[in-house]
Amino acid sequence: MPSNTAASMYGGAGGRGSRASVTTLDGLRNVLRNETERDSAPAPAAAPVTQAAPPAPPAPVAPADDKQTLRGLNKRLQDYLGKVNELQAENDDLEKQIDDILAKREKPEGRDWDEVQKPLDELREKIKDIAMDSAKLLLENDNTKMANDDLKNKLQDEKNARTALERELEDLNKVMEDTKLTQENMKKEIELVKDEIDRLEKEHKDMVDDLCDKIKESKVEVELVSQNSNLSEIISKIRKQYEKLGEKNRKEAEEWYQSKFDNIKEADAQNIEATNYGKTELKEKLKEKQTLEIMITSMHRTIQNLEVNLKNTKLEYDQQLFPINQTIMNLEAELKRVRSQVEHQVHINNELVSVKMKLEAELRKYDDLMKSIMPEIR
Repeated sequence: MPSNTAASMYGGAGGRGSRASVTTLDGLRNVLRNETERDSAPAPAAAPVTQAAPPAPPAPVAPADDKQTLRGLNKRLQDYLGKVNELQAENDDLEKQIDDILAKREKPEGRDWDEVQKPLDELREKIKDIAMDSAKLLLENDNTKMANDDLKNKLQDEKNARTALERELEDLNKVMEDTKLTQENMKKEIELVKDEIDRLEKEHKDMVDDLCDKIKESKVEVELVSQNSNLSEIISKIRKQYEKLGEKNRKEAEEWYQSKFDNIKEADAQNIEATNYGKTELKEKLKEKQTLEIMITSMHRTIQNLEVNLKNTKLEYDQQLFPINQTIMNLEAELKRVRSQVEHQVHINNELVSVKMKLEAELRKYDDLMKSIMPEIR
């Protein structure tokens, strides 16, 4: 309340009667001056009011003027006393309100802060638990990431091993293709050698047949030196010699071809052995490849399941934290609102206390003024 407001009152302090008051001394002087002028009182009668205490003695006036002045003063005093009674009632109400506010400040009754604090403490505990759960989840997430990284490293190693196996398989396939080509070449050479043997046998047979025909058709003139010579024996000897020569040539050809066949069979056996070994190793590599593919598929599924579980866990905790965060925000807003109300109430109380102190100061001034005016009136 500003200091230049309407008149106020202070009731019966120290066993004294009610005293009217205005907000300032100048205001009281102006009121008295105006009332005196309306009652046709001379100006010197109100002049002592403007002087500081103790007041100067009033100038002498006529008795009729004194009576008229006293009537005006009595009338104004009655008006002032009526206003004082009204202001006293208002002042009592204000004092009662101030006392109630001060009592509430000492012992608040509007809100039980302990009851308000309990859910806040519970929420703090829940937040701590959620923070611990979040820390555990983060730890589990880190462990899952580490396990995922290990699985990825193993997967990369398996991929590298698979790539190496595929390269080895490609090399083995190339070796098998080379072996097949060599085997086909060997088969072609064997067929050529067989054809050559057949051709040589046929030529040899033809040569033998030609020789036999030549022998049969040849005319041998033999001069018998002795009567004991035997043509059949000579022919048999020649036949035996040719047979021995043919047998020798046949054996040499058979031995030569047999050695060739042995070399070819040995090379073919080595090729077959290498081919079988390559097939066996290829089967083993294919089995390892299938095993690695199964392991890689299992690891991919494990990683996908872990990622899905991680997303579900994050979503679940976000859903659990959302209402708690909303409650915390609402409580913080409520706390701010209550604080603003308390601060506003404290400000109002301070203003009321200031107004009370100003009223008491004005009442003291008015009391002093009335003390200085009453002897003059008397």
